[in-house]
Amino acid sequence: MHPVQNQKLPPLWLVKSIQCFRDFLIRLNKKMFPGNVVLYEQFQNLWALPSLYVAAKLNVAELVKDSPLSIAELARLTNTHAPSLFRVMRALVAQGIFKHGRDGKFRINGMAKGLLNEPGSIRHMLIHHLGRVNWNLMSNLEFTVRTGEDAFANAYGRGIYEYLREHPQESEVFDQSMSDLSDIGLAPILNAYPFANYQTIADIGGGEGFLLANILKIYPSTKGILYDQKETSARAPQLFSNYQLNDRVKIIAGNFFEQIPSDADLYIMKSIIHNWDDEHCIKLLRNVHRAMSNEARIVIVEMIVSDDDTLELAKLLDIQMLACMQGGKERTREEFNHILEKSGFKPTRIFKTIAPISLIEAKKST
Repeated sequence: MHPVQNQKLPPLWLVKSIQCFRDFLIRLNKKMFPGNVVLYEQFQNLWALPSLYVAAKLNVAELVKDSPLSIAELARLTNTHAPSLFRVMRALVAQGIFKHGRDGKFRINGMAKGLLNEPGSIRHMLIHHLGRVNWNLMSNLEFTVRTGEDAFANAYGRGIYEYLREHPQESEVFDQSMSDLSDIGLAPILNAYPFANYQTIADIGGGEGFLLANILKIYPSTKGILYDQKETSARAPQLFSNYQLNDRVKIIAGNFFEQIPSDADLYIMKSIIHNWDDEHCIKLLRNVHRAMSNEARIVIVEMIVSDDDTLELAKLLDIQMLACMQGGKERTREEFNHILEKSGFKPTRIFKTIAPISLIEAKKST
């Protein structure tokens, strides 16, 4: 990963207004047609999503990025059956992904650019979430609903992280998927929170350090602490070296359920809390509480599930957490307040972003 600029983003009110208008049109469309027709239309994603997976896996976007290619050329470059590949590409073009010219050649377009191997891509995220492991997991969702236990352990005989340790190729795809997610969510986070107010920022469970590195790159007077398990942060030294930040960051290996490093003014946890049940979250947060000074702050970066029936990503991603993580879930504002207060914190403010994620800030109450 490479450093990114602190991008200028559209104002939150404009994004939310457009989103509300879009949601109104979607609801209106659903009300105008019989329920079975609307459901059948949504059901058609069953065929669109595997087609998208194939295009991502075959790296089609990169192949047509610089010049259009015929189906015969694409099939030769991807070592696939041309008539079958054509049918997949035809379906994707109908979905607005790629263009099919009058010359019979396929071209890149705006949506297909999301599959390129460059910043902002979601290619590896699609490969992970639409691949065989996750597809099998979603097909076993009924088990979770009936038993309350995660479908992943039922399908694969172990938890997801243990499984990934035993399957290096799947683990690499998972890591690349998380990198894609970090990349597209970075600018909204950087624009939403006053990181410049803090001298030392600790990223708890920060992986290879992508978020922390970009914060430090923008705020040259700030220092950082990256805290994660040794194997998870193994690539962090090279990343910080690429950003020329080695002299401003400490990389500390450890287990956040056992202890948390002190001496930070701000503690960040991004996409950590949703992996665990309340008991584990409170244990983790109490460890942070013990490490913090009274003046320090903690910021949890997660999606917040609304209390109403609004259409939102958080409610759908929660199904992934339901099936994949024992006790993991996306939380409402009240549920975040509960685990924070049980851990000795007082929520102070929620910083919303133009993305589906928010930054939940808290300070010590005891």
